[in-house]
Amino acid sequence: MKAHWVISDCWLGCGRIGVPVVWLGPLQWDGQHAPFMACEDCLNRLKGQAIAYFLQRRTASV
Repeated sequence: MKAHWVISDCWLGCGRIGVPVVWLGPLQWDGQHAPFMACEDCLNRLKGQAIAYFLQRRTASV
């Protein structure tokens, strides 16, 4: 599925506003919901962390 990019604010750490972002899912807290959005730089950082985690688990289970 292709990501749908919109202009909004990044919620994933860099705090940039008015940049292309993609929706990652709903952020839920205390019964409330907000759109959880990330810019490409933060999304790439998150992907790198996930890949490192997956590779670490793969070598640990061998």
